[in-house]
Amino acid sequence: MRKTLYTLLLPIIVCSCTGQEDKEEEYAGRMLDAARTLMTEGNYVAAKDSILAMRETFPTAFKARATGIIVMDSIELLAAQDTLAIMDSTLRAEQEILKKLEAEKRRGHNAEYYRQRTDVFHLKQRFDELGAKVKFYLRKIEVDILERDKGFDGDTNE
Repeated sequence: MRKTLYTLLLPIIVCSCTGQEDKEEEYAGRMLDAARTLMTEGNYVAAKDSILAMRETFPTAFKARATGIIVMDSIELLAAQDTLAIMDSTLRAEQEILKKLEAEKRRGHNAEYYRQRTDVFHLKQRFDELGAKVKFYLRKIEVDILERDKGFDGDTNE
């Protein structure tokens, strides 16, 4: 009798659990859509917060969480690209100032020139770091998409 009861209850339990998981994926997907909207509007902090809230609220929405990783990387990429654009214009302006100071050739009064040269050097370093960060996130997004698709298609080569 118990085996029959368990046999009848098992499909009901499985179906009820599956429905809950689908709802969690749906709700988590809505939060991801909101994060994407915030990201396209340039509100990167709110977009990150939305994804972090989705992770905490729906810990078993694995598909949404995998997509959330890609969206989070996209947010980081866009923020780095925005900063890189600002840094590029700043670096160009500072280089122009340096060129003017180099052309003056003021002997004995070079403190301003050396300060400007140091500033340009540090701006170049920061610019190169941001460029590397952009390249990193571009590559990371590619790998994350491949891993996500491989994981959900069941095509594992292990």
